[in-house]
Amino acid sequence: MPSILRLLSIVALAALPAACGLTKPSASPVQCAVAPEPVVVERRVYVTIPAALTRTEAVPEGPIAQCFDVAAQRRAVIERLNGRAEQVRAIQGAEVKP
Repeated sequence: MPSILRLLSIVALAALPAACGLTKPSASPVQCAVAPEPVVVERRVYVTIPAALTRTEAVPEGPIAQCFDVAAQRRAVIERLNGRAEQVRAIQGAEVKP
């Protein structure tokens, strides 16, 4: 039985080049469906926000006896942060002219 399988495999390998063909198909020039064209892409560069406007501040804390002082310090921090946010809004979205 193995000799029959060996014979079949040799016949299959011998027939393989004849089935595939020994000639190469003629190569035609490369064709594209669409002709490539250069495209101009605008790149917008925006102003960066200074690090001084993005720094964090510590929130004042204290005992209940100093409640009014701590509240005043917190209000001062909030006002400073709101002022920085206003400066960031003024800068944000400004486009750099090349």
